[in-house]
Amino acid sequence: MHQVVILGAGMAGMACARTLLRRGCRPLLVAPSQDTPNRGETLSFRASPHLERLGWLGLLDAETAIACQGRYSIWGSATLRRDSFHQERESGWHIDRQQLESRMAKALDADDVARHYAKARRLSQRPAHVVVDLADGSSIEAAFVVDCSGRAAVTADGATPMRRLGKLVACYGIFELEQGVEAMPATLVEAVEAGWWYMSMMPGNRILLCFFTDSDLLPAGLRNDAILWADMVSHTHAISARVASLGIDPAACPQLQFAPASTTTMSKLIDHRIVRAGDAASALDPLGANGLATALWSGIRAAETVAGALVRDNTASRHYERQFLEGIASYLITQRAIYASERRFPGAPFWQRRNDAPLQNIASPAGA
Repeated sequence: MHQVVILGAGMAGMACARTLLRRGCRPLLVAPSQDTPNRGETLSFRASPHLERLGWLGLLDAETAIACQGRYSIWGSATLRRDSFHQERESGWHIDRQQLESRMAKALDADDVARHYAKARRLSQRPAHVVVDLADGSSIEAAFVVDCSGRAAVTADGATPMRRLGKLVACYGIFELEQGVEAMPATLVEAVEAGWWYMSMMPGNRILLCFFTDSDLLPAGLRNDAILWADMVSHTHAISARVASLGIDPAACPQLQFAPASTTTMSKLIDHRIVRAGDAASALDPLGANGLATALWSGIRAAETVAGALVRDNTASRHYERQFLEGIASYLITQRAIYASERRFPGAPFWQRRNDAPLQNIASPAGA
Protein backbone atom coordinates (compact mmCIF):
# COMPACT_ATOMS: atom_id res chain seq x y z
CA MET A 1 0.00 0.00 0.00
CA HIS A 2 1.23 3.50 -0.86
CA GLN A 3 1.51 6.23 1.74
CA VAL A 4 0.21 8.94 -0.61
CA VAL A 5 -1.34 8.80 -4.08
CA ILE A 6 -1.70 12.05 -6.04
CA LEU A 7 -4.37 12.11 -8.73
CA GLY A 8 -3.36 14.44 -11.54
CA ALA A 9 0.01 15.66 -12.78
CA GLY A 10 -0.65 19.32 -13.48
CA MET A 11 0.94 22.18 -11.53
CA ALA A 12 -0.89 21.42 -8.29
CA GLY A 13 -0.14 17.70 -8.46
CA MET A 14 3.53 18.20 -9.25
CA ALA A 15 3.94 20.87 -6.56
CA CYS A 16 2.36 18.44 -4.12
CA ALA A 17 4.70 15.63 -5.18
CA ARG A 18 7.79 17.82 -4.91
CA THR A 19 6.80 19.06 -1.43
CA LEU A 20 6.09 15.55 -0.15
CA LEU A 21 9.42 14.37 -1.51
CA ARG A 22 11.18 17.12 0.42
CA ARG A 23 9.29 16.03 3.53
CA GLY A 24 10.68 12.51 3.20
CA CYS A 25 7.61 10.89 1.60
CA ARG A 26 7.68 9.31 -1.87
CA PRO A 27 4.22 9.68 -3.41
CA LEU A 28 2.76 7.94 -6.44
CA LEU A 29 1.49 10.23 -9.22
CA VAL A 30 -1.52 8.76 -11.03
CA ALA A 31 -2.52 10.48 -14.27
CA PRO A 32 -3.06 9.55 -17.92
CA SER A 33 -0.32 10.35 -20.42
CA GLN A 34 -1.98 13.31 -22.10
CA ASP A 35 -0.40 16.59 -23.10
CA THR A 36 -1.18 19.89 -21.44
CA PRO A 37 -3.16 22.12 -23.83
CA ASN A 38 -0.81 24.36 -25.80
CA ARG A 39 -2.04 27.75 -24.68
CA GLY A 40 -0.49 30.81 -23.16
CA GLU A 41 -1.39 31.88 -19.66
CA THR A 42 -0.37 34.49 -17.14
CA LEU A 43 1.60 33.37 -14.12
CA SER A 44 1.07 35.94 -11.37
CA PHE A 45 3.97 37.46 -9.44
CA ARG A 46 2.37 35.72 -6.44
CA ALA A 47 3.71 32.41 -7.79
CA SER A 48 7.33 33.47 -7.34
CA PRO A 49 7.76 32.47 -3.65
CA HIS A 50 6.04 29.13 -4.30
CA LEU A 51 8.35 28.30 -7.22
CA GLU A 52 11.36 29.38 -5.17
CA ARG A 53 10.25 27.14 -2.30
CA LEU A 54 9.96 24.21 -4.70
CA GLY A 55 13.37 24.96 -6.19
CA TRP A 56 11.72 25.58 -9.56
CA LEU A 57 12.09 29.33 -10.04
CA GLY A 58 14.95 28.61 -12.43
CA LEU A 59 12.52 26.79 -14.75
CA LEU A 60 11.29 30.19 -15.90
CA ASP A 61 13.55 31.00 -18.83
CA ALA A 62 13.23 32.24 -22.41
CA GLU A 63 11.61 28.99 -23.57
CA THR A 64 8.95 28.89 -20.85
CA ALA A 65 8.26 32.48 -19.78
CA ILE A 66 8.40 36.14 -20.73
CA ALA A 67 8.38 38.82 -18.04
CA CYS A 68 5.14 40.76 -18.34
CA GLN A 69 5.52 44.53 -18.73
CA GLY A 70 2.07 45.49 -17.53
CA ARG A 71 -1.61 45.10 -18.17
CA TYR A 72 -3.64 47.45 -20.33
CA SER A 73 -7.40 47.43 -20.58
CA ILE A 74 -10.53 48.95 -22.03
CA TRP A 75 -12.90 48.24 -19.17
CA GLY A 76 -15.54 50.48 -17.69
CA SER A 77 -14.93 53.16 -20.31
CA ALA A 78 -13.80 53.42 -23.92
CA THR A 79 -10.37 54.71 -22.84
CA LEU A 80 -7.32 52.45 -22.96
CA ARG A 81 -5.64 52.52 -19.56
CA ARG A 82 -2.77 50.83 -17.80
CA ASP A 83 -3.69 48.89 -14.69
CA SER A 84 -2.23 50.94 -11.81
CA PHE A 85 -1.91 47.82 -9.65
CA HIS A 86 0.64 46.39 -12.08
CA GLN A 87 2.58 49.66 -12.17
CA GLU A 88 3.33 49.27 -8.50
CA ARG A 89 4.16 45.57 -8.45
CA GLU A 90 5.86 42.92 -10.49
CA SER A 91 3.36 41.77 -13.10
CA GLY A 92 4.49 38.16 -13.41
CA TRP A 93 5.09 36.22 -16.62
CA HIS A 94 3.47 35.21 -19.88
CA ILE A 95 4.15 31.47 -19.96
CA ASP A 96 3.93 28.49 -22.25
CA ARG A 97 2.21 26.22 -19.77
CA GLN A 98 2.91 23.10 -21.81
CA GLN A 99 6.65 23.78 -21.78
CA LEU A 100 6.73 24.77 -18.12
CA GLU A 101 4.85 21.69 -16.95
CA SER A 102 7.12 19.53 -19.11
CA ARG A 103 10.12 21.02 -17.25
CA MET A 104 8.46 20.31 -13.90
CA ALA A 105 7.76 16.71 -14.94
CA LYS A 106 11.40 16.20 -15.94
CA ALA A 107 12.50 17.56 -12.57
CA LEU A 108 10.28 15.02 -10.82
CA ASP A 109 11.63 12.25 -13.06
CA ALA A 110 15.13 13.27 -11.97
CA ASP A 111 13.93 12.97 -8.35
CA ASP A 112 12.72 9.44 -9.19
CA VAL A 113 9.09 10.16 -8.30
CA ALA A 114 6.96 7.17 -9.29
CA ARG A 115 4.16 7.67 -11.82
CA HIS A 116 1.36 5.39 -12.95
CA TYR A 117 -0.10 6.34 -16.34
CA ALA A 118 -3.79 5.68 -15.82
CA LYS A 119 -7.05 7.53 -15.24
CA ALA A 120 -8.70 7.30 -11.84
CA ARG A 121 -12.43 6.56 -12.01
CA ARG A 122 -13.61 6.62 -8.40
CA LEU A 123 -12.47 6.46 -4.80
CA SER A 124 -13.84 4.59 -1.82
CA GLN A 125 -12.70 5.20 1.75
CA ARG A 126 -12.00 2.46 4.26
CA PRO A 127 -11.23 3.04 7.95
CA ALA A 128 -7.47 2.88 7.42
CA HIS A 129 -6.96 3.55 3.69
CA VAL A 130 -8.46 4.70 0.39
CA VAL A 131 -9.07 2.49 -2.64
CA VAL A 132 -8.52 4.14 -6.03
CA ASP A 133 -10.27 2.34 -8.89
CA LEU A 134 -8.62 2.92 -12.27
CA ALA A 135 -10.08 2.97 -15.77
CA ASP A 136 -8.15 -0.18 -16.74
CA GLY A 137 -9.98 -2.19 -14.08
CA SER A 138 -7.13 -2.30 -11.57
CA SER A 139 -7.02 -0.55 -8.22
CA ILE A 140 -4.50 1.07 -5.89
CA GLU A 141 -4.60 1.43 -2.11
CA ALA A 142 -3.20 4.43 -0.26
CA ALA A 143 -3.15 5.77 3.26
CA PHE A 144 -4.03 9.21 1.82
CA VAL A 145 -5.11 10.55 -1.57
CA VAL A 146 -4.60 14.11 -2.86
CA ASP A 147 -7.04 14.94 -5.65
CA CYS A 148 -5.40 17.31 -8.15
CA SER A 149 -7.37 15.94 -11.11
CA GLY A 150 -8.64 19.32 -12.31
CA ARG A 151 -12.10 20.64 -13.01
CA ALA A 152 -13.47 17.13 -13.53
CA ALA A 153 -12.44 16.32 -9.92
CA VAL A 154 -12.46 12.55 -9.45
CA THR A 155 -13.71 13.07 -5.90
CA ALA A 156 -16.69 15.26 -6.87
CA ASP A 157 -19.85 13.27 -6.22
CA GLY A 158 -23.31 13.59 -4.74
CA ALA A 159 -21.97 13.96 -1.22
CA THR A 160 -19.33 16.56 -2.17
CA PRO A 161 -20.39 18.18 -5.45
CA MET A 162 -18.37 20.69 -7.43
CA ARG A 163 -20.24 24.00 -7.63
CA ARG A 164 -20.03 25.73 -11.01
CA LEU A 165 -20.54 29.48 -10.71
CA GLY A 166 -21.45 30.49 -14.23
CA LYS A 167 -21.05 29.36 -17.84
CA LEU A 168 -17.85 31.15 -18.85
CA VAL A 169 -15.85 29.54 -21.66
CA ALA A 170 -12.65 30.53 -23.44
CA CYS A 171 -12.34 30.55 -27.23
CA TYR A 172 -8.74 31.05 -28.29
CA GLY A 173 -6.20 30.86 -31.07
CA ILE A 174 -2.40 31.07 -31.14
CA PHE A 175 -0.59 32.99 -33.88
CA GLU A 176 3.08 32.91 -34.84
CA LEU A 177 4.49 36.35 -35.58
CA GLU A 178 6.45 36.99 -38.75
CA GLN A 179 10.22 37.09 -38.42
CA GLY A 180 11.34 40.54 -37.35
CA VAL A 181 7.98 41.49 -35.83
CA GLU A 182 8.33 42.38 -32.16
CA ALA A 183 5.47 42.78 -29.70
CA MET A 184 5.49 44.40 -26.29
CA PRO A 185 5.12 41.66 -23.65
CA ALA A 186 2.05 43.17 -22.02
CA THR A 187 -1.47 41.89 -21.43
CA LEU A 188 -4.35 43.57 -23.24
CA VAL A 189 -7.93 43.13 -21.99
CA GLU A 190 -11.00 44.62 -23.68
CA ALA A 191 -14.62 44.36 -22.56
CA VAL A 192 -17.25 44.12 -25.31
CA GLU A 193 -20.99 43.62 -25.31
CA ALA A 194 -20.86 39.82 -25.43
CA GLY A 195 -17.92 39.26 -23.05
CA TRP A 196 -14.24 40.21 -22.99
CA TRP A 197 -11.05 39.72 -24.98
CA TYR A 198 -7.57 38.82 -23.76
CA MET A 199 -4.34 39.12 -25.72
CA SER A 200 -0.78 38.40 -24.63
CA MET A 201 2.64 37.31 -25.80
CA MET A 202 3.89 33.73 -25.53
CA PRO A 203 7.45 32.41 -25.61
CA GLY A 204 8.59 31.56 -29.13
CA ASN A 205 7.39 34.88 -30.61
CA ARG A 206 3.74 33.83 -30.52
CA ILE A 207 0.54 35.67 -29.63
CA LEU A 208 -2.45 34.31 -27.74
CA LEU A 209 -5.82 35.80 -28.68
CA CYS A 210 -8.73 34.71 -26.51
CA PHE A 211 -12.42 35.60 -26.21
CA PHE A 212 -14.40 34.89 -23.03
CA THR A 213 -18.18 34.63 -22.97
CA ASP A 214 -20.87 32.31 -21.65
CA SER A 215 -21.33 29.00 -23.44
CA ASP A 216 -24.91 29.79 -24.43
CA LEU A 217 -23.85 33.16 -25.87
CA LEU A 218 -21.23 31.82 -28.30
CA PRO A 219 -22.16 32.59 -31.92
CA ALA A 220 -23.53 29.53 -33.69
CA GLY A 221 -20.94 27.77 -35.83
CA LEU A 222 -17.96 29.68 -34.40
CA ARG A 223 -15.94 26.52 -33.86
CA ASN A 224 -15.55 25.96 -37.61
CA ASP A 225 -15.87 29.51 -38.93
CA ALA A 226 -12.63 31.51 -38.97
CA ILE A 227 -14.33 34.30 -40.94
CA LEU A 228 -16.86 34.79 -38.13
CA TRP A 229 -13.98 34.84 -35.62
CA ALA A 230 -12.20 37.52 -37.68
CA ASP A 231 -15.42 39.55 -37.85
CA MET A 232 -15.71 39.43 -34.05
CA VAL A 233 -12.14 40.73 -33.76
CA SER A 234 -12.92 43.57 -36.20
CA HIS A 235 -15.62 44.90 -33.84
CA THR A 236 -13.11 45.53 -31.04
CA HIS A 237 -11.00 48.68 -30.63
CA ALA A 238 -7.65 48.07 -28.92
CA ILE A 239 -7.57 44.35 -29.77
CA SER A 240 -8.18 44.89 -33.51
CA ALA A 241 -5.62 47.71 -33.58
CA ARG A 242 -2.95 45.55 -31.98
CA VAL A 243 -3.78 42.59 -34.20
CA ALA A 244 -3.37 44.80 -37.26
CA SER A 245 -0.12 46.37 -36.03
CA LEU A 246 1.41 42.90 -35.61
CA GLY A 247 0.34 41.73 -39.06
CA ILE A 248 -1.97 39.03 -37.69
CA ASP A 249 -4.83 37.75 -39.82
CA PRO A 250 -7.47 36.37 -37.41
CA ALA A 251 -9.13 34.47 -40.28
CA ALA A 252 -5.88 32.52 -40.72
CA CYS A 253 -6.08 31.03 -37.23
CA PRO A 254 -4.89 27.39 -37.57
CA GLN A 255 -7.58 26.10 -35.21
CA LEU A 256 -9.87 27.65 -32.65
CA GLN A 257 -9.75 25.94 -29.26
CA PHE A 258 -12.39 25.98 -26.53
CA ALA A 259 -12.03 25.43 -22.78
CA PRO A 260 -14.23 25.87 -19.68
CA ALA A 261 -13.31 29.01 -17.74
CA SER A 262 -15.97 29.62 -15.08
CA THR A 263 -15.19 29.58 -11.38
CA THR A 264 -15.90 26.18 -9.83
CA THR A 265 -15.38 25.38 -6.19
CA MET A 266 -15.74 22.74 -3.50
CA SER A 267 -17.10 23.72 -0.10
CA LYS A 268 -15.12 20.90 1.52
CA LEU A 269 -11.43 20.40 0.83
CA ILE A 270 -10.65 17.61 3.28
CA ASP A 271 -12.70 14.45 3.69
CA HIS A 272 -11.02 12.09 6.17
CA ARG A 273 -8.18 10.59 4.06
CA ILE A 274 -8.85 12.63 0.91
CA VAL A 275 -7.41 16.13 0.35
CA ARG A 276 -8.29 18.33 -2.64
CA ALA A 277 -6.01 20.86 -4.33
CA GLY A 278 -5.68 22.86 -7.54
CA ASP A 279 -8.71 22.99 -9.82
CA ALA A 280 -10.16 19.94 -8.05
CA ALA A 281 -10.62 22.26 -5.06
CA SER A 282 -11.44 25.44 -6.95
CA ALA A 283 -10.88 26.64 -10.51
CA LEU A 284 -10.92 30.40 -10.94
CA ASP A 285 -12.37 32.68 -13.60
CA PRO A 286 -9.15 33.85 -15.38
CA LEU A 287 -10.09 37.53 -15.01
CA GLY A 288 -8.03 37.64 -11.79
CA ALA A 289 -4.97 35.99 -13.43
CA ASN A 290 -4.18 34.13 -10.21
CA GLY A 291 -5.27 30.56 -10.94
CA LEU A 292 -1.83 29.03 -11.49
CA ALA A 293 -0.34 30.68 -8.41
CA THR A 294 -3.27 29.31 -6.39
CA ALA A 295 -2.68 25.85 -7.87
CA LEU A 296 0.97 25.89 -6.78
CA TRP A 297 0.11 27.17 -3.31
CA SER A 298 -2.65 24.62 -2.79
CA GLY A 299 -0.45 21.75 -3.99
CA ILE A 300 2.20 22.71 -1.44
CA ARG A 301 -0.32 23.12 1.37
CA ALA A 302 -2.11 19.87 0.54
CA ALA A 303 1.23 18.08 0.78
CA GLU A 304 1.87 19.66 4.19
CA THR A 305 -1.60 18.60 5.28
CA VAL A 306 -0.93 14.97 4.34
CA ALA A 307 2.57 15.03 5.83
CA GLY A 308 1.06 16.20 9.12
CA ALA A 309 -1.72 13.61 8.99
CA LEU A 310 0.83 10.81 8.53
CA VAL A 311 2.21 11.67 11.99
CA ARG A 312 -1.30 12.37 13.42
CA ASP A 313 -0.91 16.16 13.41
CA ASN A 314 -3.98 17.91 11.95
CA THR A 315 -2.77 21.48 12.49
CA ALA A 316 -1.82 21.98 8.83
CA SER A 317 -5.14 20.47 7.76
CA ARG A 318 -7.21 23.04 9.67
CA HIS A 319 -5.09 25.95 8.47
CA TYR A 320 -5.15 24.83 4.82
CA GLU A 321 -8.90 24.48 4.54
CA ARG A 322 -9.63 27.73 6.34
CA GLN A 323 -7.12 29.78 4.34
CA PHE A 324 -8.24 28.27 1.03
CA LEU A 325 -11.94 28.90 1.56
CA GLU A 326 -11.35 32.39 2.91
CA GLY A 327 -9.17 33.12 -0.11
CA ILE A 328 -11.84 31.94 -2.55
CA ALA A 329 -14.50 34.02 -0.78
CA SER A 330 -12.24 37.08 -1.05
CA TYR A 331 -11.57 36.34 -4.72
CA LEU A 332 -15.30 36.15 -5.49
CA ILE A 333 -15.86 39.55 -3.92
CA THR A 334 -13.03 41.04 -6.01
CA GLN A 335 -14.25 39.32 -9.17
CA ARG A 336 -17.76 40.65 -8.66
CA ALA A 337 -16.41 44.18 -8.17
CA ILE A 338 -14.35 44.00 -11.38
CA TYR A 339 -17.30 42.83 -13.45
CA ALA A 340 -19.59 45.39 -11.79
CA SER A 341 -17.22 48.20 -12.81
CA GLU A 342 -18.22 47.64 -16.46
CA ARG A 343 -21.56 49.41 -16.95
CA ARG A 344 -21.48 50.29 -20.65
CA PHE A 345 -23.65 47.34 -21.74
CA PRO A 346 -26.65 47.37 -19.37
CA GLY A 347 -28.92 45.33 -21.66
CA ALA A 348 -26.38 42.65 -22.59
CA PRO A 349 -27.08 39.20 -21.06
CA PHE A 350 -23.38 38.58 -20.29
CA TRP A 351 -23.10 41.68 -18.11
CA GLN A 352 -26.60 41.48 -16.63
CA ARG A 353 -25.80 38.03 -15.24
CA ARG A 354 -22.72 39.36 -13.46
CA ASN A 355 -24.15 42.63 -12.23
CA ASP A 356 -27.50 41.30 -11.02
CA ALA A 357 -26.57 37.90 -9.57
CA PRO A 358 -26.24 37.62 -5.76
CA LEU A 359 -22.75 37.04 -4.38
CA GLN A 360 -22.11 33.31 -4.01
CA ASN A 361 -21.61 31.97 -0.50
CA ILE A 362 -18.72 29.67 0.25
CA ALA A 363 -19.34 27.38 3.20
CA SER A 364 -16.98 27.55 6.16
CA PRO A 365 -14.88 24.48 6.93
CA ALA A 366 -16.29 22.10 9.48
CA GLY A 367 -15.50 23.14 12.99
CA ALA A 368 -14.46 26.64 11.96
